[in-house]
Amino acid sequence: MKATCWHGTGDVRVDDVPEPQLLKPTDALVRMTKAGICGSDLHFLNNGEDLEMVPGTRVGHEFVGVVEAVGADVRGPRVGDRVVAPFVFSDGTCFYCRRGLHSSCEHGGIFGTPFWGPHAGGEIEGGQSEFIRVPEADGTLVVIPESLADGTRDLDVLPLGDVFSTGYHGVVNARVRPGDTVAILGDGAVGICAVQAATLFGAATIIHVGHHDDRLAVGTSSGATHVINAKREDAVEAIQNLTHGRGADAVVETISNNDSLTRALTAVRDGGAVSVLGMSHFFGPVDQPYSATFMRNISIHPGVCPSRAYMDSLMHLLEAGKIRPGVVFTHDLPLTDAARGYTMMDRREEGSIKVAVST
Repeated sequence: MKATCWHGTGDVRVDDVPEPQLLKPTDALVRMTKAGICGSDLHFLNNGEDLEMVPGTRVGHEFVGVVEAVGADVRGPRVGDRVVAPFVFSDGTCFYCRRGLHSSCEHGGIFGTPFWGPHAGGEIEGGQSEFIRVPEADGTLVVIPESLADGTRDLDVLPLGDVFSTGYHGVVNARVRPGDTVAILGDGAVGICAVQAATLFGAATIIHVGHHDDRLAVGTSSGATHVINAKREDAVEAIQNLTHGRGADAVVETISNNDSLTRALTAVRDGGAVSVLGMSHFFGPVDQPYSATFMRNISIHPGVCPSRAYMDSLMHLLEAGKIRPGVVFTHDLPLTDAARGYTMMDRREEGSIKVAVST
């Protein structure tokens, strides 16, 4: 089968690899129809050696597909079901899953990275492959309802497994309330999804900050009331001007390098909350003025998204037409062109936000 594989820094290729097999009675085998290239995949692309990835690792953790086989102990998804997977597989029954923190599952891990540890029971599985073995299928896979399951809505369903859930998680952690002013830092897919999520929580003012006018235009169509291109104006000053000098009630920070974290902490009002979603802090020391935030009673809530906890309710919102996750996809390429998709996203090419690959 074809699978997108990491071979070294900046080097991904579509290789011929053996098809996966069921290894445990809790496994399912899924035939991928569409997969997403995620911003975090770019971190793996460019920092794989630091993350102890080995050449040949199959990558990708966002996918929709059809169940081809299930293990003897699987009771939920059945052969022929169209399903979407969260980026973290989880058993759904452990201490953490029962508390809605599926990202800390005692038997879980992340598709397509070495971070899953021994729980998958075999080779690292990546979602940008023709077939994927899904560990802990009952706790992981979400069966797509009939109204969305004819294949034409795959691009809308696909973001629920990661980027839309992550944007939603950021808004939850930033404690957004009706009438609030929210600043979303970052104009990638997660930032755009966070804009949509902020509308669900009743935010009155949604300020979207980024560097690309075409992406900010999608933010506007997704519900942003104001956009700030940080290449042309000081974002913190602009946010202060829009909030009578106080700052935003909540900031959702989707980048997480030092500059963006500093911007978030200075753009939030006293007593406000900052949610940190990005991964850039993994690749460099974090040097932030936390002492200053102490005197201002700012809440800081970093954290990886437990997307499985949100997917059922988000699926209902998608069915009802209240969210539009698919707007983040600007390109849909054949799986064989996945390397081109990585290049397009890594270079932030004009007109590109997020790339899907299809079989």
